[in-house]
Amino acid sequence: MYKYLASAWVAAPRDAVFAYYCDPANWRPTLPSVLAVEMLNDPPFGLGTRWRQLRRFFWMAQESEAEVVGFVPPTELECRIRIAKLDAAGGRLQVAHYLKEEAGGTRWIIGASLEMPERIPRLAEWTFFAPMRWSARRDLAAFKTAIERMRKVKPSS
Repeated sequence: MYKYLASAWVAAPRDAVFAYYCDPANWRPTLPSVLAVEMLNDPPFGLGTRWRQLRRFFWMAQESEAEVVGFVPPTELECRIRIAKLDAAGGRLQVAHYLKEEAGGTRWIIGASLEMPERIPRLAEWTFFAPMRWSARRDLAAFKTAIERMRKVKPSS
């Protein structure tokens, strides 16, 4: 079950938002926290696409691998995220992106699911999800800005 992390309304059609996010060439220019991206298989982006990324999370650089495990264009994208320490502890993290048409634009919703071999105490769960919520809000704001800026029509001079 996914826990809600964040959402944003983007002034762009759902197809355009989904296509922008599913183009790995957009990730580093849009997100300053992404330090490096290495694609582990060839295009096209879709079910089974894998990549490795180095990302700044607060003050630390963290390496992870991701794989698209759910892909329903242009409405759903689910990724399994592999982080060495989480894998060593027997944990499993997935992040889901849901996009729906709303008020002439797109509502982009992000959720996450964390499974561990043992029940997670509420405080420990909060300390895990709070930074993820912050990160999801920041990333959505950056994608929203980039997509809307790209779509603006420049006036004729």
